[in-house]
Amino acid sequence: MIISCKQSSEKKTDIKEISDHLEIKTELNLMVPDTIDENMMLIGVINEEGLQNEEFIDWYQENYNDHILDTVTIKLIKPKLNELSIIVFMGTWCSDSQREVAALYKVLKKAEFDMNQLEVIALSQEKETPNHLEKGFNIEYVPTIIFYKNDKEMGRYVEFAQDTLEKDILAILNQTGYKHSYE
Repeated sequence: MIISCKQSSEKKTDIKEISDHLEIKTELNLMVPDTIDENMMLIGVINEEGLQNEEFIDWYQENYNDHILDTVTIKLIKPKLNELSIIVFMGTWCSDSQREVAALYKVLKKAEFDMNQLEVIALSQEKETPNHLEKGFNIEYVPTIIFYKNDKEMGRYVEFAQDTLEKDILAILNQTGYKHSYE
């Protein structure tokens, strides 16, 4: 059975209810109650520091440590990262996001990527944020990692690798016609 981070169970709280209760909607690493279960989740713009909060550190550190770097492919990726920006849409509630985003941070650090060019947006289980940061990006599954060069989308990595994270990133950057899992 394949489990996807597209599906959500019966909704208890919607994103509008969350946004109605937020005083500062643009706060970095904003933690709110999950819209489906009893846990907490990050929502809106986040960074690695938010993922290292005590609510998330166990899965973040485990997935970060478990990812074995493909250093040969990272050497090929590194020079192609110049002038790139990356936007990541994830859910802290989603096991695919937990695995892939932790691994992405590890890969980007090894490749010496300018983290100022990385934007990570945490979504609710309904794939929403209070400020609708997801609007116009056609996000159906998380994580969705979108690579941009000169403000033009080069490609996107969605939910899980076709080969490996590093090799999929290289295929996107090489413009080889890479297709993500749902294309």
